[in-house]
Amino acid sequence: MIRAFGCLLALVPALYAAQNPSGAEIAASVEQMSLDPQQTYRVRELNIARGDIKIYLSEGVLSFVTPVGGRSVAAVFTTQGVEAGDAEILVLPPQRSERASLAAFAKTPNLDEHFSTAIFLFSDETAKELLAQINERPVHKSAETAGEIGSIFNPVLRSVTSQIEVRLVQTLLDNHDPAQGFFYGLIAGREAGTFDVMYEPTDFEPVSMGRVATLNDGQQKFQLWTSFRPRRAPPFVRAPSGLSDYQIDTAIRPDLSLSATARLSVIPKKEDGRILPFDLSERLGVRSATIDGKPVEVFQHASVRFSDLKTSGTFLLVSDVPLTPGRQYSVEIRYEGSVIHQTGEGSYFVDERNAWYPYRSPMLTNFDLTFRCPNRLRLVSTGELISDQIEGGVRIVHRRTRVPEPLAGFNLGDYDFAEEHGQYRVECYANKARIAVSNELDEGLEEISKDTGRILDYYTRLWSPLPIRSVAVSPVPGYFGQGFPGLIYLSSISYMRREDRPPQLRTPRMDTFFSGLLLPHEVAHQWWGNIVTAADYRTGWLVEAMANYSALQFLEKTEGTATVNAALEGYRDDLIHEENGKTVESAGPVDFGQRLVDTAGTPAWHAIIYEKGTWVLHMLHQRLGDENFRKMEERMLQEYASKPISNEDFRKVASNFVPAEQPDGTLGLFFDTWVYGTGIPKMRLKTAGKNTELDLSGVDEDFTADVPLTCKSKEGRQQTRWVRVSNGSNTVEANGCELPSSHAFLYYPAP
Repeated sequence: MIRAFGCLLALVPALYAAQNPSGAEIAASVEQMSLDPQQTYRVRELNIARGDIKIYLSEGVLSFVTPVGGRSVAAVFTTQGVEAGDAEILVLPPQRSERASLAAFAKTPNLDEHFSTAIFLFSDETAKELLAQINERPVHKSAETAGEIGSIFNPVLRSVTSQIEVRLVQTLLDNHDPAQGFFYGLIAGREAGTFDVMYEPTDFEPVSMGRVATLNDGQQKFQLWTSFRPRRAPPFVRAPSGLSDYQIDTAIRPDLSLSATARLSVIPKKEDGRILPFDLSERLGVRSATIDGKPVEVFQHASVRFSDLKTSGTFLLVSDVPLTPGRQYSVEIRYEGSVIHQTGEGSYFVDERNAWYPYRSPMLTNFDLTFRCPNRLRLVSTGELISDQIEGGVRIVHRRTRVPEPLAGFNLGDYDFAEEHGQYRVECYANKARIAVSNELDEGLEEISKDTGRILDYYTRLWSPLPIRSVAVSPVPGYFGQGFPGLIYLSSISYMRREDRPPQLRTPRMDTFFSGLLLPHEVAHQWWGNIVTAADYRTGWLVEAMANYSALQFLEKTEGTATVNAALEGYRDDLIHEENGKTVESAGPVDFGQRLVDTAGTPAWHAIIYEKGTWVLHMLHQRLGDENFRKMEERMLQEYASKPISNEDFRKVASNFVPAEQPDGTLGLFFDTWVYGTGIPKMRLKTAGKNTELDLSGVDEDFTADVPLTCKSKEGRQQTRWVRVSNGSNTVEANGCELPSSHAFLYYPAP
């Protein structure tokens, strides 16, 4: 849902006519936007091209919205009252996976949709381009039509803008280049229904398309159909982090609400103009702010429509004068609200672990964190412990990071505490309420502390030492974990003895997850996710898969290969499980990342990102060998400790370690098949006379992969023979060869 209206984030450039208007004044002006009778035309053969979006207004009425700050920023097209009226939109995704995604929603891989109505909003040169085309022909103004259709379209315009009021005000005050502005269309298609199409040239993926859908529970959510970088777009360049020296002083009251003051240094970008945009949980409200000690306007209007969603929300700091690009400013933000609640079992849960403080992406900064909370509670956070003391019934905890970090987190509770010293200081916390129920849990707390130290030592020997010197482990209610710099949230289930866990969690697979994999997975995030970070959402799978595969490697050392093979088998079973006639894995490739939650549901997201992602790394490990795989990991940690990594970066690094005798030395096919594509083949190897046939089924027609067959040489030595095969029957030179082990390659034998 937010993606649908967030697409309007660059509606208008900073051309508002008043002298240094406030955000509130701009918002009031925008609310009066309506169709302009003096800018309403009967039009023919107009076109708009944005990236791989082509729009043709064959015949109809085009009415611009009354100017804001002297410029048209929106227009409405309709065929109402036009006998032969028509318009058409083409959207042509360049990637196979994006065409498949579009087809899943719109029933076509390349959209060619006729429409009769559209609303266009823009901060680029759209109005100038359209008016130039109109003026090339005899001008047919149609002022009376504006009055006829205004009663329909004016309320729609105002409804849309009210949903993205903060984003809209931002673009009225910023300093972006109109040539790099934004284009948005709300299209009423004749076959596909109403949908949104967006083009933002400065985004990682400028083209995106989808619609607002109503879920089974009645909530509305934006359903992303496709998102991609156009064929001829220049390489994306990520802006450096403009934040530094981040200090947060937080007071947590007995009712668990909090008030905080954030102080940080900010270097504005050229396009910021008079505003500094930040994101913050919508559960928190900004009360005041200053820039270089001078009070500034805070523009943060809550949207009723989004108030119940667990999402971050943008707010703006509005200066009365333009901010100088490249200059460092001191910013102070005071905010308060509630992001913590107490569970029925008496433990505490931080709802907004990623958005409890103002942030701008990308972030990489030192954090200096001070917390005040009731003295009966313990509090732990990112950073090395500076002090933990009680004054006047209040616990005051001060922590500071040793190196710049991409994010910071905290946790709190009525904890018992264990500490382990070695190469790293390990702090381990457990809920006292749990310990009261199970006397064995205190012993478990000591064991988790020791296990954490052992895992840290193992990974350090395998890769490299961490830049931090302490790691804290604390419980979180639920069946998940999460790894922040120096802070691990570990499922409270992992603290429990098997016999004390709920019955459904006492299976061998659940035992492996909670007792064998979850802690080493979250510890591995201290390297994969906190040192090596993902450049974009499409690379998010990599840090999760690296953490999970690292946990499997640790598990193999402690419990043996059979346990790891069983885990891999379980992952494959999850991926090939069918729902509604389709396998879970077919929901999308691993590089769809968070999109899989929105389109396919949480089970598919978890299975594909974590489990298929683990298989991808396992197959890569088989190709490279133990030593080369380890060297690849070391190279990633060296080269990408100070900059984020993309999928293509990962491919290039890994390709340096492919043995010379193997095919696909660039790993181009490997990534096309397993990272950017879908499909888990059924395979059968059969010999008929002198011919050997390798049959692949259960995958798309264009599925191609290099398969490592296990063969014997004339001297009887075992060797690997690589064959490139596609969907269907493939004749291969592989007499006496066998299919690869089902624990080494992601397939399943055909009957």
